[in-house]
Amino acid sequence: MSTKRIYQEDAYCSANEAVVTAVIQENGADVFACNASCFFPEGGGQPSDSGTVAAGNGVFEIVRAYDEDLEGDVWHVSDAPAGTFSAGDKVELSVDWDRRFRNMQRHCGEHMLSGTMDTLFGGVNRGFHMGDDYITIDIDLGGRMLTEEELDLAERTVNDAIWADLPVTVSWFPDYESSLALPVRKKVPHDGRVSVVTVGSPEDPYDCIACCGTHPARSSEVGLLAIYKCDPNKGMNRIFFDCGIAAWEKLTADSRMLSEIAKRYSCSPADLESRLGLEAENISSLKARLAALTAYAKEVEKERILAGINAPGRNAKTACYTTELLSVDDLLKLGFSVINETSGFLLVMKHPETKTCLLFSSSEEFRCGEIVRASAPGFNGKGGGRDDNARAVFTDISDLDSFAREIQNEFSR
Repeated sequence: MSTKRIYQEDAYCSANEAVVTAVIQENGADVFACNASCFFPEGGGQPSDSGTVAAGNGVFEIVRAYDEDLEGDVWHVSDAPAGTFSAGDKVELSVDWDRRFRNMQRHCGEHMLSGTMDTLFGGVNRGFHMGDDYITIDIDLGGRMLTEEELDLAERTVNDAIWADLPVTVSWFPDYESSLALPVRKKVPHDGRVSVVTVGSPEDPYDCIACCGTHPARSSEVGLLAIYKCDPNKGMNRIFFDCGIAAWEKLTADSRMLSEIAKRYSCSPADLESRLGLEAENISSLKARLAALTAYAKEVEKERILAGINAPGRNAKTACYTTELLSVDDLLKLGFSVINETSGFLLVMKHPETKTCLLFSSSEEFRCGEIVRASAPGFNGKGGGRDDNARAVFTDISDLDSFAREIQNEFSR
């Protein structure tokens, strides 16, 4: 005997007494079926219910429910140790109502948005996913992307229908052909019994489509629908949105975040966009000035390093240069510009902020990559490179300094 699915008759039922009919074990825990269950098993894009099971030997979590087909048993995956339940045990099942109702709101809202996309733009829903943080649907418009104006129109149209307090009904049919008596939006052949969810009047519905999920009795219980964004996805429109309590929580959190950001800029949320525009202009100007100053600093430092290398009486083959003024990338460019004006020379450049050492060579006598690979590990460093330049990174500044001294001492002889 298969499980009687109470959620099909009453989506608002959150608890029921039942008798265990079968038990299997998975990962050291009991998975059981009952003669009746209010738990919705995952399916149709909707996650399963979770909740608890109470018996004479304790109360245990039900982490999810699943089925093999709509006519068979509903299996409840528990955290009860294997052997806790046996066929014939009387238990009480309790659904996490907050999760159930959120999913009811979200699933019904998804139907209404998909129906709106079909009615307004002829868009076909090719995919649906109900995640923890948002819902997505993939709307196929033959390669065309929705505009912001169209998304705004769809969002407002759905919310108007939500607030119109339309009836939401579930009709059962013995087979797919019989279900076509209703004006279903999308014809999907299906074996066995078929349930059709209708939002609005069956004669002129706002939306009507086959679905095995749970839904509220009135559209007003969806509360609201908020579209977050729309991205291209395989030639379709992937719409990110949410409904009901989940949407309200996100919009509230976003509003608070916006207010906090506005406070940092000493303006109101309404003025934040223009203020950020001014900040972007200032940053752009500062970047241009920084680039000019960096170029000037590199040229000055280049001349200073070359002056030291070419100083009268100096005949050393190595030199060491240290700076925190320039970034590592700028230091790399500076090293190349210096070494290009020398011959038979090894330049060691230290960047203490990132504990990085750069080597540059203008002679086949000094193979930078080999030097780093051979010596850096002895100072807790790692790196590599080519003959003309290499890089080593250290975990401690003292190791960086020791490595640089070792290289100078070894190759200045």
